[in-house]
Amino acid sequence: MASGLMENDWMFSGQGEVPWHGIGAVLDGVLTSKEAIKAAKLEWTVDQTPVFAAGNWAAPIPSYVANVRSDTKEVLGIVSERYCIAQNKDVFAFADELIGNGKVKCTYETAGSLFNGRRVFMLVNMPKGRIMGDEYQPYLCLSNSHDGSACLQVFLTGIRVVCNNTLSAALHTANRKISIRHLSIMEQRKEEALRTMGAASKYFHDLEEFASMLAGKKVNLTKVLDKLFPVSREMSKRQLNSNNEVKELIKSLFKQKDDLQNFKGTAWGAYNAIADYRSNAEPKRRTATYADSKMAMFLDGDAIMNQAQEIILELAA
Repeated sequence: MASGLMENDWMFSGQGEVPWHGIGAVLDGVLTSKEAIKAAKLEWTVDQTPVFAAGNWAAPIPSYVANVRSDTKEVLGIVSERYCIAQNKDVFAFADELIGNGKVKCTYETAGSLFNGRRVFMLVNMPKGRIMGDEYQPYLCLSNSHDGSACLQVFLTGIRVVCNNTLSAALHTANRKISIRHLSIMEQRKEEALRTMGAASKYFHDLEEFASMLAGKKVNLTKVLDKLFPVSREMSKRQLNSNNEVKELIKSLFKQKDDLQNFKGTAWGAYNAIADYRSNAEPKRRTATYADSKMAMFLDGDAIMNQAQEIILELAA
């Protein structure tokens, strides 16, 4: 198997395109949740078993259980006994309700697992929109952990089609993420589904207004990068070199990208130059879990992009 996914991970794309990691089943057509689960090899369940302390006496540890993957018997995480498992089929059923509420036409596009099943996710595409003349593909994403590290999360993001940049701005006017704790029962999902689709409509409308606002403001990209990737005498030589290389790479991308030439000197141009780097730059060294980690960053939100947004807003005039 190619590097990127771990041994017991899989992924599928429903739009005939190669999935994020470059491997996995590629299927065309709109899928039902049952078909999506099968295609993404997510038919396994999670069972809870008692946890015992190591040693000759092997005493049970009260108040904790192990989440165990049914097919591989791998322990995915140790959690509180109050932890309610959101099985893969239930998460997909939640996606069915999001798709089937009739207000917005959505289709499954991608689903899979990361870190040997500790994380499962699916992306649902929504009708395309336009931001500053560029077409973008809005996504409604669902992410669930089986190791206790995160809630069931439903969030919104977009991809600029022309350059594959991720658009995930944090807006004060509209939330892009809803979290459902594992201490809650899944029966709440119908109410959450309605809230989510309402948030989607509001978020993408406000994202377009946010982009228009940035396009109308001037900012010096060099000053933004100096604050985002600072250099100082206290830094190691390796860190200094790394920050300087990143800054030069982003500047070079900005000069070369045809789709950004109309936004030179603007806050929107600076935002997208950094987003292009964060979305598409290749690492100097690929670790065994690089692809999983990059997908997890996409699901959780990019802290660097959040910081870049704050700096751009601070410096823009």
